[in-house]
Amino acid sequence: MTDDRTHDGKDGDADKRFDAALNSVLHIDKRDYPCYVGGLMVASGNEHTVTSPVDTSIIFGRFQEPEDGLSDRAVDVAANAYKKWSRTDPMKRAEIFDTALKTITRQKYRIAAAITLSAGMTRGDSIYETERLIEVIEDGIKKIGGGVTGRPMGVWAIISEYNSPLAAPMGYAAAAMLAGDTVVLIPPKECPFPVYMLYEILAPLLPDGVLNVIYDRRGKAANALTENENIAGIAAIGRSDRFEDLMLSYVGDELKFISELKGMNPLVIFKPASMQAAAEFAVSSAFGYAGQRTDSCSKAIITAPEQKQFIDHLLVAAKKISIGDPAEKGTFAGPVISKDSMDAFFDIVRNAKDNLVFGGKRIANETTDAGYYVMPAIFVGLPEDHELNTMDHSLPILSVQIVGDIDEATEAANGCEFGPSIGIISKDERAIERFLSAAGSDVVYVNGSSGIVGTAVRADVGEFTK
Repeated sequence: MTDDRTHDGKDGDADKRFDAALNSVLHIDKRDYPCYVGGLMVASGNEHTVTSPVDTSIIFGRFQEPEDGLSDRAVDVAANAYKKWSRTDPMKRAEIFDTALKTITRQKYRIAAAITLSAGMTRGDSIYETERLIEVIEDGIKKIGGGVTGRPMGVWAIISEYNSPLAAPMGYAAAAMLAGDTVVLIPPKECPFPVYMLYEILAPLLPDGVLNVIYDRRGKAANALTENENIAGIAAIGRSDRFEDLMLSYVGDELKFISELKGMNPLVIFKPASMQAAAEFAVSSAFGYAGQRTDSCSKAIITAPEQKQFIDHLLVAAKKISIGDPAEKGTFAGPVISKDSMDAFFDIVRNAKDNLVFGGKRIANETTDAGYYVMPAIFVGLPEDHELNTMDHSLPILSVQIVGDIDEATEAANGCEFGPSIGIISKDERAIERFLSAAGSDVVYVNGSSGIVGTAVRADVGEFTK
């Protein structure tokens, strides 16, 4: 089984270009990466070496952690830049991003290769991340050309995690800047390099202070941003538990909050046209990008009469997936993002081992020994209130919850941390209608994998105006 997001898989020239770009990124200069505030490089002397989850001997460089007060300084600089940027002709802003877009498109495979090495995404997922960013910028330029209603809002804080290493953080940043806002961006701490690549493309084209980047391994800078009274809005991308406190901070009347938080994205299977296809959709939804995508599914819900047939097909589908070097063609998924994630995975497996029916082990061979590779885990029959049925862990874990009927299935889907979406696979039109009418998510998909939801779903110029 391959990942349903494989792009350019039949294009030999594209494969050659990706492989050449991969080799180039592997040999980049391992330099210092500062924070960028007002167009200036800001170093603290407190640096952190970032390595690849694919192979920890691959080093991207030394990233400078911010000194106390840098977040507030960045907001002040961005607020000052906003005075002029917000009054800049929108078509001029669109021209700037059109110029950047040409460079991004030319460097698509180099950017995708950087995502693969820094985040462990397969070449298909990495190309999708890059293409999705291109799409967001293209859409923003078109909307500017058609005339944007509303006025820019001010300084936006964009705080992101590895769940979308590029498309979401830079997509939201691009939409905000096209709208006339300025940005303070915190890239994913485990894989900041792709965001820095994009900064170096955009910075020469933008006025100083419009885009500011702060590397924040410990979370202090993000906390300071959320407490800054001069922030107009916050866009948060990543694990929902990471942003629990932050979500409480946006309850002000004037602060806008956009969330793309990784939840369980539950999938209901009820009388599908093909149980085999339903099982394959579930595996693709759950384990692509090692279960870490913002749209990855962590819970499949099945009725008791269908459970045996579904689980049998699910195990067959799971056994077909290939976990290994994400740069290799045909690899379904690569490593989890970090040692902490791998340790958390094994803690969960140990604690719920009585319900484990597949996987849950480390993959150790010549290719994987130096990285964080695990075989995805499938659990069946956990109690309804078990944490694996209610809370997402951003890991390659799928819990199969067994219910009595479609109404109980809908309740189980709505009763967990569902994230950007919920889905149903069924040939029963009445059941689908009932599910759609009761579904509590903004995005509901039917008869597909959660991958059709995608990332940066709200990265729209209109979201950043008032």
